Amino acid sequence: MPRPSSLPHPVRYSAGWASRLAYGLLLGLLSAAAGLLAAGADPTTRAAGLRLWALVGAGGFAVAPPNVLFPDPNVSVLQRLNWSPPRLLRYQAWRLGPLFLLAAVPALLIAYGDPGGAFRHLGIKTAALGQVLLLLVGTALDSFVHFATLGARSQAWHEGRAGQWYARAVEKGQGLSLPRGLVPAFFATTRCFTVAVAAVVTTALGAQVGGGLLGWIPGLLLIGWAGRRLWRRRAAYDRHFYHTTAFYAEVLGGGTVAASDREPVPHDALYWVPSRWRPAVWASVRQLDRRLPLGRLVAVAHLGLWLFCIRGVAPAFVTTYLLVVLTGQVAACAVLGTPSAAPRPFQIALQSVGDWVGARTFVNLRWLGPHVGSLALVALFGTTYGWAWVGTWAAVHVGLSVAAAAIVTLATEGAARAAA
Repeated sequence: MPRPSSLPHPVRYSAGWASRLAYGLLLGLLSAAAGLLAAGADPTTRAAGLRLWALVGAGGFAVAPPNVLFPDPNVSVLQRLNWSPPRLLRYQAWRLGPLFLLAAVPALLIAYGDPGGAFRHLGIKTAALGQVLLLLVGTALDSFVHFATLGARSQAWHEGRAGQWYARAVEKGQGLSLPRGLVPAFFATTRCFTVAVAAVVTTALGAQVGGGLLGWIPGLLLIGWAGRRLWRRRAAYDRHFYHTTAFYAEVLGGGTVAASDREPVPHDALYWVPSRWRPAVWASVRQLDRRLPLGRLVAVAHLGLWLFCIRGVAPAFVTTYLLVVLTGQVAACAVLGTPSAAPRPFQIALQSVGDWVGARTFVNLRWLGPHVGSLALVALFGTTYGWAWVGTWAAVHVGLSVAAAAIVTLATEGAARAAA
C-alpha cells in the first residue's frame, strides 16, 4: 500500500490564511444578513428575495473572476508540472469555488432559514432556490469561460491589432481611463452582467406563468450555452490559460496575491504618534499590512455591526460581537512578534521593552478612529445606544490595545531580554 507523501503540494489554491480568514468573515456576514433579512418572510417574499440575491451574485461573478483567477500565482509551477488542459480547467474551476460559496450559502439561508417554519412550503421554497442556483451556476460558468479565454483578444487590443474604433474614440477624448488591453475585460464585465440580468428577469416572468415550470428554462439555457462554449475550448484550454495569465501579469505586474495591494502608509500619516515611537510604529504598520488585510476585515466587521443594529438584535449579542471584533483586531499585533517580522536581538537593540509596548499600543490604536466613527453612526441614527456607550467602547479599545501590546512584547522582546 503506497504511503502518502510528506512533501507539501506544489500548487497552492489560495493566498494563505489571511485570504481564507477574509473569505470566512465575508461568508459569515453574508449568511447572517441573509438569515436576518429573510426571518419570518412568506414563501412569495423569499422567492423574490432569492431573485434579488441572484442579481447581486451576477454582479459579483461579472466583476470578481478576473481578479480572483488572474494573474495566477502558481503559473511557474504549473508550467513545470505540465498539466493537461482538462486538469488546468479543473484547477481554475476549483479556485473559483470560494466565490460560488459566497453566493450559494446565503441563497440556502434565504430559502430555508425560517426557525418558525423551516419545513413549511418546502415545494415553493425548493423550486425558487433551484431556479436561482441554476442562474448562479450559469452566470458563474458564463463569466468563467468568457474571462478565462480573454487573453488573445486583450493582447490584440494592447498591441493595437484590434479595437481601432476605440482608439479613434480615445483621440476624441471619449475613452476610458484604462490601459487599452483592459478595455475588453471592462466590456466583458458589462456583457456578463447584462446576460445575467436578462436571465433573472426572464426567470421571474416564467415563474409567474405556466405553473412556474417556465422559470427553470432561463437557467438551464444559460448553463447549456456557457457549457457548450467551454466544451469547445477544453482541448486547447492550456493555451487560453497561459495566454490570459501572461497578459494579466504583463499589464498588472506580477502574479502573486498580496494581503494589501494599496500603497504603503507614508511616514507623515502617523503624525498622531509620539515622535519617540513613530519610526517603530511606521515599520510595524508596514509589516502588518504586508501580511494581513486588516482594514478590509475591520470594514466587514462593522458592516455586520450595522446590520445587527438595524435588525434590532439584543444588546447582549452586540456586546459580545464587539468584544470579539475588538479583541481580534488587537490580537493581530501578534503577527509582529513572529521571528520573520521581529528578529529578537535586532528588536532589543532598537528599543527597550517598554518602548516596544508603547509602539505596539499605537499600532493597535490605528483603528480607534474608524471604530469610534462607526459606533457614533449607530448612536446617531438609533435610539438603543447613546454617546456614553460610544465612549465606553472607546475606552475598552484603548485598554485592549495596551494589554495586547504588553502581552506580545513580554512574550518576545521581554523573554529575549530575560534570557540574555
